Amino acid sequence: MDEPIRIFVLGAGRMGSIVAKDLRQRNDVEVGVGDIDRDRAEAIAKQKEGDRAFVVDVTDTEKLSHILSGYDAVVNASWYEYNLLVMRACLKAKCSYNDLGGLFHMTQQQLRLDEEARSQGIAGIVGGGESPGITNVMCRLAAEEMSSVDYAKILVGAREIPETKGVTFPFSVSTVIDEYTKNPVEYINGKFVEVSPLSGDEEVIFPDPVGKNVCHYSIHSEPATIPSSLGRGIKNVEFKLGISEKMVRMLTPLIETGMTAEEPKVQINGASISPKQFLVSFFNSRSGNGESSERTVALRTVVGGTINGEKMIATCELISGPNESWGITNATAYLTGVAGSIFGQLLADGKVKTGVAPPELAVEPNIFVAELGKRGIKIKKSVFHDTTGK
Repeated sequence: MDEPIRIFVLGAGRMGSIVAKDLRQRNDVEVGVGDIDRDRAEAIAKQKEGDRAFVVDVTDTEKLSHILSGYDAVVNASWYEYNLLVMRACLKAKCSYNDLGGLFHMTQQQLRLDEEARSQGIAGIVGGGESPGITNVMCRLAAEEMSSVDYAKILVGAREIPETKGVTFPFSVSTVIDEYTKNPVEYINGKFVEVSPLSGDEEVIFPDPVGKNVCHYSIHSEPATIPSSLGRGIKNVEFKLGISEKMVRMLTPLIETGMTAEEPKVQINGASISPKQFLVSFFNSRSGNGESSERTVALRTVVGGTINGEKMIATCELISGPNESWGITNATAYLTGVAGSIFGQLLADGKVKTGVAPPELAVEPNIFVAELGKRGIKIKKSVFHDTTGK
């Protein structure tokens, strides 16, 4: 009998629990689960005999590297600000690596570890979740027949049915706040350009049941990697996210009053915290998980370029609803966890070259798309003549 592959899931929250569940669909995978909260890690690990739980503080690189030395790959489902720390532990442990995103600036820092990873003989994927992740692969898939590429646009929309009352967050509160408040960086006319958060309004009609979304610029890591990955003369790469109007109404006055700021620190009963730290803690204590409604997600990538001397546009589109058999009503969490698992398995199976790379370069698109298909997740590609005259 062949030796099992061993994959470590770092972070026992909503995404990490789905990563572990998908990994267990294979009989030859042993899963380790790490979290700062022992109970959360054990709750996931006990779901399959032989899986192990660990108490992990990601800032303790020495201890983390010791744990990871017993695993083939890690899927990092912790907060993105810890990505570099986890990668450092992986390099020391000679354990391959995938995370779920880095919001542009972190991704750029991670890519600088490419040479060191090659020297250690390990592979690292930066941004291997839903978006970034699936969307990156969709961009490469759309551009694969093009001899030159003019632009790429990534559009993400969603619809919750029924709409919930109160405050719900489809993923980490900290990450949601960052996506709404930090200056996005887009690739415009061949240069990286900072734009204002929630600018660039674009009405997008996705297939039902998602339907119309008003999409805005939001800080993401796709524009950090796709310009160089696709190349071939590309001049523009934009990412836009369908933003909940309710969330905008709630966060706008908080942004204007400085409640999402990292500085200055505020003294509360002898403790020094930032306004943002307070806000995140407050929302974590008051908000729901968004699991009371069904969240359906739409991903669309649009790539313009030249095929056989003619101007063409290629689109890739994915629509995913909840996974009822798994009891998951949030398609954002489902897609992110499943994609993280697939990337992790490809790493552990030795199907990713050594070094650090974004998803669109790390994996063969057809292999990844086939894995999604096994789970009933389909990507539709269309190619047509560009009649816009641009």
